[in-house]
Amino acid sequence: MRLPDGTVPAVSNSYDLSYSGWSPRLALTWKPREEQTVWIAVSRSFEPPTHDDLLATSGGTPFSGPGRPAAPVPTSTAAAFSTAALKAQEADTLEIGWRGRAQSGLEWDVTAYHSRVKNEILSLRDATASPRGSVNADRTIHNGIEAGIAGYLSDRVSARLSWTYQDFRFDNDPVRGNNRLGGAPRHVLNASVAWEANDKLTVFGSAKWVPEKTPVDNMNTLFADPYFVADHRAEYNLSETAVLQAGVTNLFDETYASSTLVVDTARQDQAAFIPGEGRAFYIGAALQF
Repeated sequence: MRLPDGTVPAVSNSYDLSYSGWSPRLALTWKPREEQTVWIAVSRSFEPPTHDDLLATSGGTPFSGPGRPAAPVPTSTAAAFSTAALKAQEADTLEIGWRGRAQSGLEWDVTAYHSRVKNEILSLRDATASPRGSVNADRTIHNGIEAGIAGYLSDRVSARLSWTYQDFRFDNDPVRGNNRLGGAPRHVLNASVAWEANDKLTVFGSAKWVPEKTPVDNMNTLFADPYFVADHRAEYNLSETAVLQAGVTNLFDETYASSTLVVDTARQDQAAFIPGEGRAFYIGAALQF
């Protein structure tokens, strides 16, 4: 059915909101050795909403513009924009970390954190996957670890490994309980290796692994599958200023969702997964001046 013309009502999009807050931070550092640092910090963050959060498109479907009525009631009217009186997002965070470098050249950096967030600003979509603007969650908890290690395995081989752990949850939400926040993978591992075959040729290999399912919606009814993606490339120095580059991404042609649209409650007939790129080859050159 053709949608009727002139059904989008004109509404005022003006708003006048003020935000103020404190962001104190206390940190202690200790150097057990000259090339190592251990630290602990307690902080409070204050983040007011942006204009993108406050002024959002509304109505319509993924196949029609904002403000257009949606089936099965094509004669209904809907405003094209909505302005939400959002509260500022605040968080109390405890962090502890250790970074350093050994005499062998091995480098590491590890940080763990626990954050209690109040009024977290969430950008959500409705049942048709159309934006419904931003809303404030009541209370959420963010726990995480960011760890990385890098060094030389031999005179010509170097490697780097990083691990990100993030457990983001609602805190006794009346609707969502202690569900995980949609869109945040719990584990992400990245690894890379570089081999200097000679003074001119260097070969690189890298991989990204998400070993667990990732919730798409905050009700945790739909999940993105785990995936493993490997890339390979090489660089050849023609001179001090010219470099030839060639490579292949997604070496094993993995079919996977690189990210998802975060929704509150997923439906079977809505768009949710953003596909990752398939196997691709490239070649190029870089000049330095």
